[in-house]
Amino acid sequence: MPTWLPENLPELVLFKPLRIVLLIIAAFILRRVLHRLIRRSVRKTVDSPWSSRNQMTQKLIQATTPSSERRKQRIEALGSLACSTVTFVIFLVAILMILAEMGFNITTIVAGTSVIAVTLAFGLQSIVKDLVSGVFMLVEDQLGVGDFVDMEKATGVVEGIGLRVTELRDDDGTVWYVRNGEIVRVGNFSQGGPGRPPKAAEPAETG
Repeated sequence: MPTWLPENLPELVLFKPLRIVLLIIAAFILRRVLHRLIRRSVRKTVDSPWSSRNQMTQKLIQATTPSSERRKQRIEALGSLACSTVTFVIFLVAILMILAEMGFNITTIVAGTSVIAVTLAFGLQSIVKDLVSGVFMLVEDQLGVGDFVDMEKATGVVEGIGLRVTELRDDDGTVWYVRNGEIVRVGNFSQGGPGRPPKAAEPAETG
């Protein structure tokens, strides 16, 4: 038997390669458990019935909340974002713990990482702005797939809502990709009002 292998339980507990392997396994297990809890919460929220509410409250909720399909899209998008965030945090902590087991100075690494993060934040601030705006658009239900909206940058039917870009198709069939961080105002003609605005009349030809 090689001399570097532990010969008893106390040495096995202190055996660094084994501790690193256990950290990796624990990170994957924790990620899987949290993802299942998030997906279960998403399904429960999507399928939650209104039967426990009185009739007047139920009518008020139905009048002021989006359709079930639109509500499902929003909740699933936010659930996907939560899963991605959980994965990032778990693996970041696991990597730092593994580096600590390998004898690296975590304080120095965290300080250096903070400097790099600040530098990246300045360089990628437009992308961060797009992501934050996309999250708020989903949470506040400013628009949904199938809505006819005016974003000032473009006008058309919403075909896709991403965390960074929103896709619109105008009356001519052109698809516009509008960055969420560049959206200053949103006019949603599908949430009440006169409905879809009339198409501008083309100028008459002169003979």
